[in-house]
Amino acid sequence: MKKNSIYEYIKSSKSKSFLDIAKHFKILPKDNKSLTKVLSELQSEYLIFKNNRDEYYAPVLEETIEGTLNVAQKGNFGFVEYDIDEINNTKKSVYVKSFNFNGAINGDTVKVNVYKSEQQGVDDLTHGVVVQTLNRNNEDVIGFIKVKNETKYFVPVDNRFKTSKWRLVSSTVPTKLNDLVSCKIIAYEHNCIDIQVSKVITNEADPMVFVKSYLEQIKAPLSFPENMESEVTNIPSTIVAEDWSNRKDFRNDMIVTIDGDDTKDFDDAITVRKLPNGNYFLGVYIADVSYYVREETKINEEALKRGTSIYLVDRVIPMLPVELSNGICSLNPNEDRFVLACEMEIDSNGNNVNVEISQGIIESKFRLTYKNVDKFYKTGLINENDNPEEVKRLKEMLTEARELSLILHKYKINEGYVDFEIQEPKIKLDEEGRVKAIEINQRGFSEVLIEDFMVRANETVAKYLYDQKLPVLYRVHELPDEDKLTSLKNSLSAISINASELNPNTITPKIFADFVNKVKQERDDDFVKLMFLRSMQKAIYSDNNIGHFGLASKYYCHFTSPIRRYPDLVIHRTIRNFLINKEYDKLDHFREMLPIFGDLNTKSEQKAVQIERNVNDLKFAEFLKNQVGKTFRVQILSILNFGFFVEFDFKASGLVHKSTLIDGEYEANEVLTKLISANRSFTLGDYVDVVVAGVDLVEGKVDCIHADLYQDYINKKQKEEAERHNAKFKKQRK
Repeated sequence: MKKNSIYEYIKSSKSKSFLDIAKHFKILPKDNKSLTKVLSELQSEYLIFKNNRDEYYAPVLEETIEGTLNVAQKGNFGFVEYDIDEINNTKKSVYVKSFNFNGAINGDTVKVNVYKSEQQGVDDLTHGVVVQTLNRNNEDVIGFIKVKNETKYFVPVDNRFKTSKWRLVSSTVPTKLNDLVSCKIIAYEHNCIDIQVSKVITNEADPMVFVKSYLEQIKAPLSFPENMESEVTNIPSTIVAEDWSNRKDFRNDMIVTIDGDDTKDFDDAITVRKLPNGNYFLGVYIADVSYYVREETKINEEALKRGTSIYLVDRVIPMLPVELSNGICSLNPNEDRFVLACEMEIDSNGNNVNVEISQGIIESKFRLTYKNVDKFYKTGLINENDNPEEVKRLKEMLTEARELSLILHKYKINEGYVDFEIQEPKIKLDEEGRVKAIEINQRGFSEVLIEDFMVRANETVAKYLYDQKLPVLYRVHELPDEDKLTSLKNSLSAISINASELNPNTITPKIFADFVNKVKQERDDDFVKLMFLRSMQKAIYSDNNIGHFGLASKYYCHFTSPIRRYPDLVIHRTIRNFLINKEYDKLDHFREMLPIFGDLNTKSEQKAVQIERNVNDLKFAEFLKNQVGKTFRVQILSILNFGFFVEFDFKASGLVHKSTLIDGEYEANEVLTKLISANRSFTLGDYVDVVVAGVDLVEGKVDCIHADLYQDYINKKQKEEAERHNAKFKKQRK
């Protein structure tokens, strides 16, 4: 039995089954083992392969490349991306089936043979085979402890790791059935990976199990490093024996905080009063974090690494230790607190007349919530059981604050600011962490008021520092680029709105805002607002001031939230170092650091937003797990080549894959606004009825099927499964 002859025979044809080969070479049944051995050798030498019909074929080696293996979520295939032009950063990727990983796992750096079949009809004309793992990039893996025949074994949570064989060799902690554990990878053997349990995260019975798994997987900083302990211990809980001679004393002013019901850290407070000349005084007082968090400290080092606080459904991952964020830096009511103050005199047209930035001390008179301030604006009632004189002052202040907010809001609208009020979901959990409800938050006037005041303070500080010729970490937002404007025009055209007047060469915030407001008169819903938002660039942090398109601001920075955002702390240090302490010897170093701060904090913010969204998706999937089989009215949010995404009224999204649209051959149009077949079409923005078909609790994904086709699709899949089962049974009998 000549190996080369068998290879040449397979190579000369499209593909051959084991039986075809045996017949061609007249191999007797007693010699089948020998043929199997030869075929295995040819496979191990990467000369022949099997397709998904269990047939052998011989492709041509096109090239050998190196790259990172990125396994698809289902784990049954992956792609290896590699450079084809390093100068222009041009990349290409090759498809690799799971049985061609050859011991490599997701994230590994691998060497891959890229094959191209010259035979028509062969699946995957170009595909890759991992021939060597160059670098192992995984140190640990997360999964569940299972038991079979009194023996514990490990099942990864992530499907991308399930094609590998895992051998549980030891444990540093006690484990039990269904524990979610983190395991260190000890060794890579030929056919399995040895692992050691290093940590029990929780148990599968925990309703937050997949959130905790995700946070462990991304190594979310759930605790602070031990090297900060001595600094944290020395954080004062109150202001005592301080020299206040260089601080303005605002403690007699009617200064209040206005926040959400659940807020624990209060970093901004306000006061407003109408002046005898008809102008308004606006005071914005921000927690003086830079006084307590100095640049050379471990606390600062960790804050820079985190960049921002992350707000999840069940917890906050804070940028600063709770002793600061909820303690000495939080502007709690009836407690003395140090602040940086931005005080403005504003005329009746919304223009700043006078500005003063200083350090001070305040005592917040009331901890107000958006709800009770909104109630005051409707009923005139607020904190009625408190001191009557103080409540009277409070009501006067809030009344004048409302007047000023309306002036500032009108000013911003005239400048070209667009108020995209998108409804946000609020996921409510029970005590154990299960989703009990999903509510849609309705923004009240008081939230707009605080936003108006904070935006004005941020603009004022940025302009003030710019005028002082000081280095500033700006919050910038570029104009929409041509591609995004074209995509917006196409999307609006799909819902019969003409956007030809939006020209990338002439667009300004005012032109954009006027167009948006014109569209609002026809359609003022979240779907259209999302179209506009997607057309915009992402705001970033930069030392180069190009303005903020979305806010229609020439000068803008983040000053008002130093407890939860590092860029605000940078702005506070600019004020402290150069306006207050006059430490001009630090200017050059500070200026050099700003681009680094800008890049780091832009990435931190984008990462935090993605984490918050991913955790919400996990809980959406949990909520919809109990709705599988139910029908919902949803809106088509986006069209893709493989189907369309829909949005539920509680803001969860689901995928309708075109493979489930069995009433025709569907193709997306070029601009991705329609999915079309001979029978019907689906258009961006359409409302359709779908059935929730399934959820992925690990990935937070929801699969839907069009309600008209649901039962037919289920019947089709059941028939296919029965046919597969029968074919397998017949094959086994042979």
